[in-house]
Amino acid sequence: MSGLVRLLLGLVLLGGIAGMVFWFGGAKESGVGASGTQSSTTSQNSSGPLASSAERVWESSTQCKECHEDVWSEWHGSHHQIAYLNPSVRKLSEDFRNKECQACHLPVPISMTGYAMRTLPRQTYPEEGISCLSCHLGKSGEVLARATVDSAPCKPVASEDFVSMRLCESCHNQHKTTDQWRASPQFQAGTSCNDCHMPEVERKGVDGSTHPGRGHRYLGAHDKPTLLKAGKFDVTKIGDEIELRLENIGAGHNFPTEERHRAVDMMVRFVNGDGTPSDWTRGYRFRQPYRDEPGENTQLPAGQAKAVRVGIPKDAVKAEARLWYRLTPFVGDDSPESTLLEERSVDLR
Repeated sequence: MSGLVRLLLGLVLLGGIAGMVFWFGGAKESGVGASGTQSSTTSQNSSGPLASSAERVWESSTQCKECHEDVWSEWHGSHHQIAYLNPSVRKLSEDFRNKECQACHLPVPISMTGYAMRTLPRQTYPEEGISCLSCHLGKSGEVLARATVDSAPCKPVASEDFVSMRLCESCHNQHKTTDQWRASPQFQAGTSCNDCHMPEVERKGVDGSTHPGRGHRYLGAHDKPTLLKAGKFDVTKIGDEIELRLENIGAGHNFPTEERHRAVDMMVRFVNGDGTPSDWTRGYRFRQPYRDEPGENTQLPAGQAKAVRVGIPKDAVKAEARLWYRLTPFVGDDSPESTLLEERSVDLR
């Protein structure tokens, strides 16, 4: 090997190491601890417009706000942005003592670890969680997008990987959600993750022109209208029993999916002749148990239905049923982590 070739290979290696040091060690020292607090110093390249993406070091989502304030405002406050500092997440992960959780709640740019591959945690900007750069930054420091726009200040470059669901898969297949999607009727019909969770919107460019874009609120488990699209809930009297039935018609994956603490409950109670209701009882729970918890996975796959029957008490004149979505499994109906999706009643007289 010639001296020139060795020199060039050495420069390439140093460039790769420098990039890894920035994202894993941090050009911006954050001092992220168990509490999620930080003390930071931003580099001189963190603000101020420059001529091209190659001339600027992209390190924070706040840089994107200069031109994309509408997108930034949607992302800011979303469950992507608060992914690392979210109190519920910190409680469930024991303040991230479960190190497995950090990789997807504070990820380096997905392009660096590989699309559809397990990502790794970064040590910078904990307040940005899953940041703009987690998805939009390419291996060489370029900005990735659905189209190449040379006239834009950041000079975005079109990327097939960026617009594919392999981008989502790096984190959202840890609990097999994208595998479930590929097995769903929605996948066969050509519906992508983005069609539901990042619906099409119209964006304005810096020059006033309009172009198609995607919403950045990441609608899902915390959005009731999105949850209502997932299932069809029915209650029917069949002989001396009540049938509770849920069909997964719209989720495009299991319902519920993702984290093991998500649960969907079909609840029922009966009202007697003098109007006195019984206590609410659970007819069925859809959930994947924790690893150390007994029980089987009862999540409802896309396109499938589950029906259970409950005996009718002799003095009952009415049956009432409710469908609940719970962000964590061991909470009551009055908890802010419980969302009432549907209510049904059946006259038994």
